[in-house]
Amino acid sequence: MINRSNSLVNKNERVTLVDALDKVLEKGALINGDIVIRVADVDLVFLGLRLILTSVSKAEELSGKNFSDRDKEFTPEDAAYIQKLQREIKRAEENIPKLIDLGSPKKTEQGLAKLILTLVELIRRLMEKEAFRRVKKGALSKAEVQKLGLSLKAVKKKIKEIQVIFGIEDEDLNLDLGPLGNLI
Repeated sequence: MINRSNSLVNKNERVTLVDALDKVLEKGALINGDIVIRVADVDLVFLGLRLILTSVSKAEELSGKNFSDRDKEFTPEDAAYIQKLQREIKRAEENIPKLIDLGSPKKTEQGLAKLILTLVELIRRLMEKEAFRRVKKGALSKAEVQKLGLSLKAVKKKIKEIQVIFGIEDEDLNLDLGPLGNLI
């Protein structure tokens, strides 16, 4: 049995790559490595790698530092940014029905669009999960919460808009990675 979001899941149920990557970001990963480049059995270059991969939530928890100021005042710049995002979301929503009549694009363009949108959707979902953790933790100001929510919504609407242009369904953005499970 696998523990997924504090509930037991059957071993046969596939965990998506988004879930796996989110778990790595939520818990954190430390990567240590050394690479020595040799030519003719002579060591020439040493590369020492020490990498920590984690979410900001986990980094804040481990370091005791806050990377955001949740008491930050709502500024005119915040309001302007939020209005811009709202306009962009509305524009994308208005364009989706208009774009349906454009006809079907070439298969190559559709394949490339599908690949790019799949990667963007993977990253969007990971960012959404981390955003939820940070909001739940109460580590963000009201302006940051609103800007973050609208930014993620704007990206989601933009993805939808591009899906319509290329005739790509939501299911098309998921890839079966074999033994690794589904991408999203």
